[in-house]
Amino acid sequence: MLLAWATLASSVTETVAAQQAALGGWPQHSRARPTPKVVTPGAGPFAPPPSDAIVLFNGTSLARWTQSDGTAAKWRVVDDAFEVAPSTGGIMSRDSVGDVQLHIEWMSPMPARGSDQDRGNSGVFFGGGRYEVQVLDSYRNPTYADGQAASLYGQYPPLVNVSRPPGEWQSFDITYRRPRFSAAKKVITPAVLTVLHNGVLVQDHRELVGPTANGVRKAYEAHADRLPISLQDHEHPVRFRNVWYRHLEPMPGETVQYRSPEGEVYRSMPTTIDVATAQEQLASDRTHMPRYITLGVAQSNVRQFREAIATFTRGLAAFPNDGTAQSKRDRAMLLRWRGHRYLSVREFAKADADLTAGYALDSTNYGILFHLGVLRYLQGNFAQAAALFAKAQPRAPDGGELTGSTDWLWLSLSRAGRAAEATAMLARKPDSLAAPPGYAYASRLRLYRGVVTPDQLFTPADTADVQIATLSYGLGTWYLVKGDTVRARGSFERAMQGGGWPGFAFMASEVELRRIRKK
Repeated sequence: MLLAWATLASSVTETVAAQQAALGGWPQHSRARPTPKVVTPGAGPFAPPPSDAIVLFNGTSLARWTQSDGTAAKWRVVDDAFEVAPSTGGIMSRDSVGDVQLHIEWMSPMPARGSDQDRGNSGVFFGGGRYEVQVLDSYRNPTYADGQAASLYGQYPPLVNVSRPPGEWQSFDITYRRPRFSAAKKVITPAVLTVLHNGVLVQDHRELVGPTANGVRKAYEAHADRLPISLQDHEHPVRFRNVWYRHLEPMPGETVQYRSPEGEVYRSMPTTIDVATAQEQLASDRTHMPRYITLGVAQSNVRQFREAIATFTRGLAAFPNDGTAQSKRDRAMLLRWRGHRYLSVREFAKADADLTAGYALDSTNYGILFHLGVLRYLQGNFAQAAALFAKAQPRAPDGGELTGSTDWLWLSLSRAGRAAEATAMLARKPDSLAAPPGYAYASRLRLYRGVVTPDQLFTPADTADVQIATLSYGLGTWYLVKGDTVRARGSFERAMQGGGWPGFAFMASEVELRRIRKK
C-alpha cells in the first residue's frame, strides 16, 4: 500500500510539473508573474447576432437559462440586461454546445467596491462549468495575472489588459473548441480557447492544461461533447446582455434539413431510441401501414423531416391505391404526413401537391384540412385558408387541435379583412374543449379576446423555442391587424431568434418579414 501511495504521489507531482511547464513554469496565482500591460480599447464591438446565431438573451427574458438544478433562473432582468442575484447560485444555458462561438457583453458594478478578486467577479464557463474565462473588474485593480479579466482562470493571463472602467459595457468574443477524448477516456486534444476582449485579441488559441479551478490545477476527465454554458455567481451584481452563440460543429446524425434563402442552415437532432425502435418494428413487418407513420412521426419528433419524408414515400409505394375506401383513407393519411413534412422543410410546391391529392381522397381528414389551411395562409391566400380552417374546426380530434384551428381561423379571417367575422367567431366560443396547460394557441386566443395584454402574454414557463416563436408570431399578427407594423416586425424577428424553426409560427414569421422588406 505504501508503494501505491508513493506511485500516486509521484504521478501527481509529475502532472503538476508538466502543467507548469506548459504555462511557462509559473505556479498558479503567482503574484510574481508579470501582469499584462494596459491597452485602451476602441469603441465596441457590441455585435448584433448574425443570422445563424442562437440568442440566449434578447433583453427581455431569462427563459433560455436555468439554475444549476434545472429550475427557473433567479437572476433579475433590468434595463435590457440581466444581473447576478448574489447568493442565488450560477446559471446555465438550457442549450448544450460543443465547439462554439460565443458573444457576451458584461458590465462590472459602479461604484466599484472591494479590491483584488473581490471586485466585479464572475465568469463564463464552458464544458459544463469546467473551463472559465474570467470576468473581473480589472480596471486599475491589481490582482494575480492568471485571475484578471479575460484570463483563462488559473492558467493563462490575457495578452494585454483592455478593461474598461466599472459601469461601462465590455464584450467578450470567445471561440471554444471542446477537448476530444478517446474510447479509453484519455484526452486526445485539449480544450482550446480564443478570446477577444473589447475587440482586442487577448487569448490566441490557448490550449488548456485541464479544467480551470481556484488553487489547484486539475487533470482532464472525460465528459460529454456538448454541455451547457454557465455564468458564475461570485456575490457581485455583474450585468450581462446581448448573449448569442453559433455552433461550429454538427453532431453525428444532425443532417441538414433546410437552408433558407438568407443562408441559414437548420439541422436535425440525433437519432433517439424511439426512432431506432420504430425502425426495428417496421423492418419486422412492412405490410402494416401504421408502422410507417409511427416511424415517420418519431423521426419528425427529432426534426429528421427529410428522413420522415423518405419513410412516408416508402409507405405510399408499399400501399398503392386499389380503389377501396380503406385504401383511399390510408393513402390520404400518408399524404397528409408527407405534405406536413414538406411544409417543415419549406418545399411548399410538394406540400401543396400532397395535401391537395390527400384532400381529393379524403376531404374529412382533419390533418389535411389544417395543414392545407396553413399552406394557403403562408401563400397569402387568406380567404381559402379561412375556408379550410372553418372545415377543420368541427373535426378537431381534441382540445389542443380545436384551439389551434380556432386560432388560425381568427388569423385567416383577420388577414382577409373580415375582422367582424373573426370577432363573431371567437364570441361563439368554438374552442370549448380544454387545451393542454400552457398551450400557446390558447394563450394567443386570450390575447385576441382581450383577456390578456401583450405584456401578460409571455410567462416564465414559456421557455421552449417553438413556444416562444408561436407566442411571438401571434402577437406580431395581432399588432399587424391593428396597423402597428413596427411592433409587428419586432415580434416576427423575436419569433425567429430561437431554435423553433420547424414551427408554423417561425415559417409565417419568415414569410411576413420578407413581405415587409419588399414594401
